Amino acid sequence: MEAARTSDADDALDPAWWTEDPERWELLRFQAAHDEGGLPLDRWWKDRQDVLDALILAPGRLDHDFARFLLDQEMRFHRHCWGFSHTIEIAAVLLAEHRRPDDVWHLWWAITTSFDTWFGLPHRLLLAGGGTERTVSYITDSDHEQRDNLLGHLNGLEASTADSVTTLIAERRQYYTDTLRELNSPGTVR
Repeated sequence: MEAARTSDADDALDPAWWTEDPERWELLRFQAAHDEGGLPLDRWWKDRQDVLDALILAPGRLDHDFARFLLDQEMRFHRHCWGFSHTIEIAAVLLAEHRRPDDVWHLWWAITTSFDTWFGLPHRLLLAGGGTERTVSYITDSDHEQRDNLLGHLNGLEASTADSVTTLIAERRQYYTDTLRELNSPGTVR
């Protein structure tokens, strides 16, 4: 991944390098594997984590297709492996920032990927497409196979406005930005 590194002394990943050419995304595609003990892993999880960490630190919105791709890879990773990694939430936040109603299905699949993602991901991200009213309206008008399941779930969530969801997305981005900067500050053992 040397081509993705900046020339800065901190050797950070350059987010623009990834968005310039979608063929590069293949370097981040989930690849199922198992370690010597038979535990599941993803051959490229560390590279994808590095990219997601760099992207959440970069200002502005990520290319929508790349955001969807990254969330898809994280869902595959979390379906194959156990536990919860911050990377799936970062990918979900990067997608939610686009505020598109049709992304509710990707966010729903992310939340329902596993027991761990169900409890680890903020369910209010489902409302990124415009708050409760607009999201429920969009889902109600769809013929998606998960329509009834998702509507039932949303009925159990506290109603949210588009502004409150915008605040949630900004808070989650800021949380990861602050955490990663703290972890990467001089003198911090990682």
